Amino acid sequence: MVFIKRIELRGFKTFSRKVTLKLGRGLTVITGPNGSGKSNILDALRFALGELSPKELRGSSLSDLVTKSTTVNQPRSAYVAIQFDNTDRRLPVDSSTVTISREFHRGGEGIYRINGKRVSRKQLTELLSSADISVSGYNIIPQHAVTRLAEVTSEERRRIIEDLIGLGIYDVKKAEAQNQLNIADTNIKIATARIDEVRLRVESLEKERNDFLRHSLLTKEISKLQAHIVSGKLSTIIKDIEFLKGRIEDK
Repeated sequence: MVFIKRIELRGFKTFSRKVTLKLGRGLTVITGPNGSGKSNILDALRFALGELSPKELRGSSLSDLVTKSTTVNQPRSAYVAIQFDNTDRRLPVDSSTVTISREFHRGGEGIYRINGKRVSRKQLTELLSSADISVSGYNIIPQHAVTRLAEVTSEERRRIIEDLIGLGIYDVKKAEAQNQLNIADTNIKIATARIDEVRLRVESLEKERNDFLRHSLLTKEISKLQAHIVSGKLSTIIKDIEFLKGRIEDK
């Protein structure tokens, strides 16, 4: 079973300097007085898992996640890394540990990495989904979620339970597959229409070719006939000339 071994934070909300939290298998409890940053740790987890909504991270914008400081060396980015134990290879990476990280710069650039290699957000979330880890699921349950579970309809509650046991991710994959199927179907229809268009063009060109060959053949036949006619007339004229010459010589 995949579990978190270590969390590293730097420049994220109240964690200005680098902070490393080491966790173990089983239940881990983080305690502290109000305002000590417990909720910020949960926000950091959601941030590293790919959360895009500042509201879900309790901020008005992602720039609010970067530690605000009056010192000269104030952080320019928020960085969170999570190291997972992957002994059972639940995550499709040939490594006993998998570290994902996300860094957000004040300028708006976001960088995702898996074991130090830069990847897209989609690649990161797809990797996590292999172990039923999703920022939009119930791997992380905020304080208000328990109350909400008691207030939702039975249909919504069923959907929440499906997410908890990992069925929700298959619905997402099914929807994605259906979308790809629809795109493929549309592409096939477009390709079929183009094939029909090309076939009609080929048929038109074939007709033009046949008409041209027929015209060329008829033109040659006409030329031959005209040559025969001219040859026949010339022969008659020559005979007439010879006849007239003969009469003249007789006189």
